[in-house]
Amino acid sequence: MGEEAVMKMIEQLDLPYKFYVFHDVLLDSETLFQMDILIITQYYALILEVKNIKGEITFTDQQMIRSLATKETLAFDNPFLQLEEYEIQLKRLFQANHISLLVFSAVAFPFSSSIIKDPPRNKTILFRRGIKPHIRKLQASPCILSPAQLENLKYLLLKENIDFQPFPLTNHFDINPSSLRKGVECLHCGLIGMKKVIRNSYCPKCKSSHRYAHESALKDYFLIYKSTISNQECQQYLQLNNKYEATKILNNPMLIKTGQSRSRKYTMNFNK
Repeated sequence: MGEEAVMKMIEQLDLPYKFYVFHDVLLDSETLFQMDILIITQYYALILEVKNIKGEITFTDQQMIRSLATKETLAFDNPFLQLEEYEIQLKRLFQANHISLLVFSAVAFPFSSSIIKDPPRNKTILFRRGIKPHIRKLQASPCILSPAQLENLKYLLLKENIDFQPFPLTNHFDINPSSLRKGVECLHCGLIGMKKVIRNSYCPKCKSSHRYAHESALKDYFLIYKSTISNQECQQYLQLNNKYEATKILNNPMLIKTGQSRSRKYTMNFNK
């Protein structure tokens, strides 16, 4: 609903130069990344991350926190960290195809029910009525792409775009991951809370053992929670005893590694 409202505003946009708009474009660079809205022109590319979240919103370095009048609070990943990653991945895709296009980004809140308290400095936050004026001011000279190069970029993105990817479901349905239960589900009795033992997962309720239950739970993580996981997140989600147990589980040929040491992340490409 929020993305559709933003798309309607962009459809009304009249610019003195040609542009193309992509909705829910999923690309594969260093890793998979899915942008809510991507606009390309001869001068720049613009990524819009749409957040349909009502209530008072504050930002920390790592999180976006929503507070309601009922005193209920929920924490989400900071969308500006997402945008930084999207910019990096999109630039890498451009560079691999010899395209030196400027990349801008912004977080868009489509409805006035979102109240931003102390917006972060040097970050662009847009409300629906401010989207068109912001885009009109973006043109940067000189022109970087010729009309033919812009057309080629359009076809490149259409070619590289991966079919609709609803995962992780928390993003698709705007669910806070912290509201979901963590742990490994017993494949026999359904208990969430299996224990990791040598080469097996053990259920304290029905006393059964399953060799691949933790691996199955890890796949569920990518389908439901997030598209990437770190060693620490693996420990927390699977309720493991230490980082060494997580390392063994993450040493899986189905996973793609990015980064080094403590910054290392893992992702699973379901399209390959």
